[in-house]
Amino acid sequence: MLRKMIFLVFSLLIFSTLVSCQSITRESKYITVNMVPKPQEFDGKKNKNNEYKSYLYNTTVKTENSDFNSAISSFSDYANRIIGVEFKTDDKADFVVVLDNKLEKGVYKINVGNTVKISASDETGINNAFATILQIMEKAEKGVYVPAVDIKDYADSQYRGMMVDLARSWHDYKYLLNYVDMCYFYKINVLHLHFTDSESYTLPSNVLPELTTENSSYTIEQINELVEYANARGVDIMPEIDVPGHCFQFQKKYPEIFGKGGVIHLHEEAMVKLELLVDELCVMFKYSTYIHIGGDEAAISNWTQCDDCLDYAETQGIVTQITDKKLLSEQMLAHFVTRMANRVFENNKKPIVWEGFSKDVNDMVSKDIIVMSWENYYQTTPDLLDAGFTVINCSWNPMYVVTPGARWPIEEVFDWTIYKWKPVHSSSPYIVGGLEIEPNDKVIGGQLLAWGDQIKSNYPNVEDGVKKELSLLIERITALSENTWNIEKTRTFDEFNDAASALNVKFGLE
Repeated sequence: MLRKMIFLVFSLLIFSTLVSCQSITRESKYITVNMVPKPQEFDGKKNKNNEYKSYLYNTTVKTENSDFNSAISSFSDYANRIIGVEFKTDDKADFVVVLDNKLEKGVYKINVGNTVKISASDETGINNAFATILQIMEKAEKGVYVPAVDIKDYADSQYRGMMVDLARSWHDYKYLLNYVDMCYFYKINVLHLHFTDSESYTLPSNVLPELTTENSSYTIEQINELVEYANARGVDIMPEIDVPGHCFQFQKKYPEIFGKGGVIHLHEEAMVKLELLVDELCVMFKYSTYIHIGGDEAAISNWTQCDDCLDYAETQGIVTQITDKKLLSEQMLAHFVTRMANRVFENNKKPIVWEGFSKDVNDMVSKDIIVMSWENYYQTTPDLLDAGFTVINCSWNPMYVVTPGARWPIEEVFDWTIYKWKPVHSSSPYIVGGLEIEPNDKVIGGQLLAWGDQIKSNYPNVEDGVKKELSLLIERITALSENTWNIEKTRTFDEFNDAASALNVKFGLE
């Protein structure tokens, strides 16, 4: 009896081994694998040269879930453009996309065996998985090589953003599509577009048609195409109308409504028009989760010298007879931000503002408004967190790019985390030593930001400056990706930089 049992167990082991050995009978080779960001969980066999065992697969794909068709189409487009292979749908496909409701939103799995199995519970996860597939697969004479790996991956940070200032220097429409591509490749989920500033209003408008800057604006057809292009790739466009400051175009085109003097005049007609612009923006960017309403660097002290503004403030329950005029102006700003944000909420979207109001009026501002803490100048990040605000880290140093001048080395961007700020303004309390806080769930991510206010003055041909700005963003978006996807460092700078450099070459971004 014992002999029979031993023989049976031995036979099962042999059978299991044979099945395992026969499970992949494809042509194989070892290839170098580069990934940014580094996955949370990754397993695969590699040789002494750090190359991974990979197998040859046909470029065929299938899914039983029609909700994933858009993600498959986007992946197929990139595979053709970047790697030079054409994916087709087939019932016996080698790439199989599976709905797995057991996975949390945004989480994906890649299991490479007899097929390349890609699993997620939503389109976000599938798009992120395909971005990884693009990074790791290699073109073959017939098909593609994919390393035999098991991956389970997800982002530590809810918000992973890149901002581009489109208003101070004209950016041709083609660059907007480039920015979406960069975000897709490196799993940056929010593309923040600063569409308006004193130099121009680059959006079309039916509400205030004269507001649109001639020869420096996008058509409604371009915006519609951008919106669909980004949505298909899982990139959330966050449009920004920057008010009440940065408003020269408003005051130049409609002075009878918005007044003059560096800040939108605070009265009912102006507020109603701005609310209608918010409505228009929310319709234009129908898939957007977030709408940015500005809120910083405004000459709000002018409101305390404006009779119409003071009369309006009184109707809103603000006592205008107080002796502290700075506090009065801050209260008026808090009202402005709140009213604009409420209109965003009414459109079922989330408002975001710059750190621009003081802590003295924190009790007047809804804690559902997300604040971008960029300088710790108007108020500090700890004060914002203590008040209950949700915060996004937009630290000037090292996350700002002002072409061709201000930018920080890629090593410093890599060293940054979503819990570190290095102010530049001399009035910041952290100007000497910077600020680093303990991990806090109210800090939901970070952002890379490109400002275009020096491009025109430094480049006779503005597009040369835009191209330079793009190259600076390309160098840094990989570090943003690494540090917002993985809050804790998972590899050295050299290890990261080798992978990032190789991928930028692969994607044609170098």
